[in-house]
Amino acid sequence: MDSGGESAVDRGSRRVAGIDLGGPGWRRLVERERLVARLRGTDTPLALLHAPAGYGKSVLLAQWSRLDSRPFASVTLTRSHNDPAVLVASVIEALAAVEPLPDAVAAAIRTAQPNLDVVVPRLEAGLRARRLDSVLVLDELEHLRSDASLRVLEAIMAGVEGGSRLAMATRRTPPIHAARLQAARRLISFGASDLVMTPGEARQVLAEAGLDAPEPEVEAILAKTEGWPVALYLAGLSGRSRSEPRLPEAGLGGEEGNLVDYMREELIATAAPEDVDFLVRASVLDRLSGPLCDELLGVGDSGSRLAELSRENLLLIPLDQHDEWFRMHSLLAEMLRAELRRRHGGEVGELNGRASRWWESAGDPDRAVRFALEAAEFARAGRLIWEAVPAFNTTGRYATIQHWIEEIGLERAARDPHLSLTVAHGLLAEGDGGGAEYWGEVARPLLAGPGDAADDLEAGMAMLDAALGRGGTAQMAASAALARTSLDHDSPWAAMASLVAGLAAHLGGEREKARRELADGARRAAVWNVPLIQVLALAQLALLHASEGDWQSARILSSQARAQVDRSGLIARPSIVLAVAVSAYVAAADGRREEARSDLRTGRKLLARLREFAPWFEVETASALAAAATELKAPGVAVELLAQARAKLARQPDAPMLDAWVASIGEANAALESAGVAGLTGAELRVLRLLPSHLSHRQIAAELIVSPNTVKTQMRSVYRKLGVSSRHEAVEVCLSLGLSPNRGDSYPVTRE
Repeated sequence: MDSGGESAVDRGSRRVAGIDLGGPGWRRLVERERLVARLRGTDTPLALLHAPAGYGKSVLLAQWSRLDSRPFASVTLTRSHNDPAVLVASVIEALAAVEPLPDAVAAAIRTAQPNLDVVVPRLEAGLRARRLDSVLVLDELEHLRSDASLRVLEAIMAGVEGGSRLAMATRRTPPIHAARLQAARRLISFGASDLVMTPGEARQVLAEAGLDAPEPEVEAILAKTEGWPVALYLAGLSGRSRSEPRLPEAGLGGEEGNLVDYMREELIATAAPEDVDFLVRASVLDRLSGPLCDELLGVGDSGSRLAELSRENLLLIPLDQHDEWFRMHSLLAEMLRAELRRRHGGEVGELNGRASRWWESAGDPDRAVRFALEAAEFARAGRLIWEAVPAFNTTGRYATIQHWIEEIGLERAARDPHLSLTVAHGLLAEGDGGGAEYWGEVARPLLAGPGDAADDLEAGMAMLDAALGRGGTAQMAASAALARTSLDHDSPWAAMASLVAGLAAHLGGEREKARRELADGARRAAVWNVPLIQVLALAQLALLHASEGDWQSARILSSQARAQVDRSGLIARPSIVLAVAVSAYVAAADGRREEARSDLRTGRKLLARLREFAPWFEVETASALAAAATELKAPGVAVELLAQARAKLARQPDAPMLDAWVASIGEANAALESAGVAGLTGAELRVLRLLPSHLSHRQIAAELIVSPNTVKTQMRSVYRKLGVSSRHEAVEVCLSLGLSPNRGDSYPVTRE
């Protein structure tokens, strides 16, 4: 699409998704035609505007949007966008008003722990698949610091092609290999030297600020400010009531501290006192609206005041087309917050607390928590964080919760029941049973007092006890029942309660009850999009059906669980190892040997990463892997896994199902051991153990003191008995069987 033609949308009311870049305040500013022409005239897909605050980056983007026929979508970045799930969600929301991304992109982040190996390719492919040429703006890019968010940024950059553009505005040079991108003609860059005002532009800026200065004074101001647009504008404001503009004796020189001092001297000194007080006290906010400021300041006309201030002052920027939401320019906010501490230092905490309560009522837990922390209201912050845990679990927001806990500190968390339980449940989800148990015991004596909050905490404690199962199967069932008495029927925690109730019934031999509860847990988890709970419920159901000989149902349920693991990006989490183990067991019993061997290897690695986890969980997992190894005719591996299962079984009383299953697997494996591995002869086993080495056929023959032809004959027999067709596949089997080579010089081998 040609980016230079007139838009069908009226320029005066031009809007873009996410932010109003063309609001009425900007239309009075000097048009930077030379820069807009460069942006419109380039065919490079990426544009980078990097300069300190006050160089007019957002203004330039606004003017570009008004003169370009393509639709614009914009995201103003904050520190919260260092969580890749938040960043991708914001891009999805912004582009929805232009041309939505495929549903698969959103699905990739609506998981317990989004896997960037899944998210990044989907995001890049979704951007490439868009048919409508558009411009995506990422403003305040300097907030992106985490490796994960920068990886998402790379995908966005790679996905913009054709007639579409990505515009990035930042105070700091981002780590995006700008020189390489420029050399490849993919990036056009605008630095501070590009964004400084020309003499003609400076005259217009000063005139718009209300200063009609003679040419020599304009040149003096331009030299003094070095063309810094915001300083020029503020200099013009200072001259409204003076015969000549007055600048501070210390030059601005690009240092924000001097500019802040200048704004304090000139802006505050010349504005109406009631407006200054309003802005000073409202400066605790990152976004301002009429209702929010009314609540914060105890007034009733904030909406109209904000609109008027926005029209009079370019440093208050509208964020929507209805003039309902605004943000302060960061320099203005910085200066006003310093003034707030000087004038009303004792009110800062209370103002932040009011903001937190307003955002809580508005349903924004991120801002509610952040303002509670700013107010040092740690008890409220703890309650808000605990309430956010179920919702954040459904959208992959673990990183945000962990950041809050780090900011609060573990010492303070240990004194708060909500925070203690938050830490405990987070460690449980990560497979750290010992840590979860420790933090659960930290929380237990803190649970006191009547009311809904106490009920919620008791339910959280009961579910933790049930999941860990330290007191045995009966205790698991009792804890699950206790949790249910304190939970709403439609709570996302109800899925976990059904899961642990089903587990207790299964372990206790109550098959029908287990079937009902596990199915209910899987259903609730699907509704609330809690993939970890859904995966474990499906895996348990698969085990139940397998124990009844219903392999068709077991196959379906196991496949669903395993697919959800991959789809949700959970494969790196040890707490899902049971699903991998069940998948290996069912695949092995079904004759899908390669799939079974792969899951057996993955399952053993994940099992080793569990730390003092629930005994029932480790017994089930080790037993399922042992059963898979037995089906794969790997008795050595099975013996090792059975030993682990038996060691944990002693810590799981009253679990007849586990007792019987471990005994049954042990008997089957003992029979396999007595028959030999896959019917291999001793000579064939000796050859098999040497296959993982770097030795050739002739060298193996020399090692075994036989002829090369004998080795070839024995290898063909080994391949046939193992059901493989190459040395590479035989090596995979050898490693999965736990057979170590006779020599220490083991290397990767090529296919033969």
